[in-house]
Amino acid sequence: MSDDTGISEAVGALVDGEVVDLSQTLEEGIPAVPTHARYGHTLYESYERGDVACHYRLTLGEHTGTHIDAPLHFIPEGDAHYDIASVPLERLIGRAATIDVTDIEENSTVSAERIAEWEENHGELEEGDRVLFQFGWDQRWDTGPDGDQYLADWPGLSEEAATYLTDAGVALVGCDTAAIDVAHDESFPAHYELLGNETYIVENLTNLADLPPFSLLVTLPLKIEDGSGSPIRAVAVVD
Repeated sequence: MSDDTGISEAVGALVDGEVVDLSQTLEEGIPAVPTHARYGHTLYESYERGDVACHYRLTLGEHTGTHIDAPLHFIPEGDAHYDIASVPLERLIGRAATIDVTDIEENSTVSAERIAEWEENHGELEEGDRVLFQFGWDQRWDTGPDGDQYLADWPGLSEEAATYLTDAGVALVGCDTAAIDVAHDESFPAHYELLGNETYIVENLTNLADLPPFSLLVTLPLKIEDGSGSPIRAVAVVD
């Protein structure tokens, strides 16, 4: 599927399709990995104080909530599509495959064989596709101390599986966990394999259980110069 075809199909599907929100709500106390900025929402103008308008200051990191990683996040040098502002938008809109891996245990990884098995049942991945992994981890998302379970022992993608996807020419890989690499693996093999091959990563997704095997995905970031990533509003269109 070409990028232009993907966008054309997405526009057509919006007319008749059901839109599924895949984004976590930004609110104070949401989970954030220890090295990332925490979300803050501070009132600056309010009607109660007699102001003519209402607005808040947001405090957040590039990887707050549902977000996308650009190659710059892990790759120290890159080409023209290196930072988030230069990512081609057509790579972020188009057909997505959703793979149910809710049976994967904590601290375990998805194998390449598991992806191949899914293809046998649902159809082969095509160059330029996006692939979403439904671990069911979004059920652990919460605010405050209750959200700590989201940041503990999540499963992820093996390096072998990441290589399988880059060999297939996949444009983007997403998950409903805090990171595409399994918890506690600080060598980050999936990040390096995917981002090193300009395959973008979307993390902290939700509602993947509501998607069929194939849908149309939209994951648009803020246009941040020299950005290593950006919060996004991710949605899928189901025909």
